Amino acid sequence: MRVYLLIIVAVTAIFSSCKYNRLLKSNDLTKKYEAANRYFEKGKYYKAMPILEELIPVYRGTEKAERLYYIYAYSDYYMKDYILAAHRFNSFVKTFPFSRYTEECQFMGAVCHHKLSPKHSLDQTDTYKAIQQFELFIHQFPESKFVDSSHVLLDDMRLKLEEKSFQISRQYFRTRKYKAAIVSLENTLQRFPDTKHREDIYLLMVKSNYYWAKNSIDSKKQERYSNTKKAYTKFANSFPESKSMKEALMILEKTNENLKEIESKSI
Repeated sequence: MRVYLLIIVAVTAIFSSCKYNRLLKSNDLTKKYEAANRYFEKGKYYKAMPILEELIPVYRGTEKAERLYYIYAYSDYYMKDYILAAHRFNSFVKTFPFSRYTEECQFMGAVCHHKLSPKHSLDQTDTYKAIQQFELFIHQFPESKFVDSSHVLLDDMRLKLEEKSFQISRQYFRTRKYKAAIVSLENTLQRFPDTKHREDIYLLMVKSNYYWAKNSIDSKKQERYSNTKKAYTKFANSFPESKSMKEALMILEKTNENLKEIESKSI
């Protein structure tokens, strides 16, 4: 019985393959147009693609061109070729600016770049492209049903950029590039004022200023230790209950000791 079923499956597959090959060789464009839509609706994108690639140049400038290019872009998307899909969605918007699909395709072009956006430690080119495209979409289609989703995806990517910015700052500190760490930390706060890392950033500002002062030439130490005290005050006022307060206080004590020593030498 099992062998019989396997034979039936094999014969069916061969018959289906022959039928598909005959369709590809056929000159019946209407039949191919219907088949492309049918394969797409059934999720058989790999079968729809060769037919779409043949039909799109043939139907260019006709009413059917819109639908063909629309499912062409989505076929790439569903096959997870997001680079090509992004290109096709964006091309659709340029080619058919007044189509009923234009709004959706502009949104999907941004979605593709979001899909291509890697983890925070890697290059964020696609993240920036996605943000730019989502912001443009929201501006052009403020009443769209896709606006809420756009905001959710924007928040996701901004969090990724926030994390990258913070981790770069930490890396500067770990590699003892204290001046660069201070600049990077300030930039992170400026770009992401509501960051979840605010407490850690303020503490790193204290530590970076302290170690920068400690490793400076004598003529620069007083000014930089004074900046350390300012950084400590900001940290203490913002996070008085912080678990890191003891560490910050120790740095403040060392800072005050060093300042007293500098002042005694100048007398």
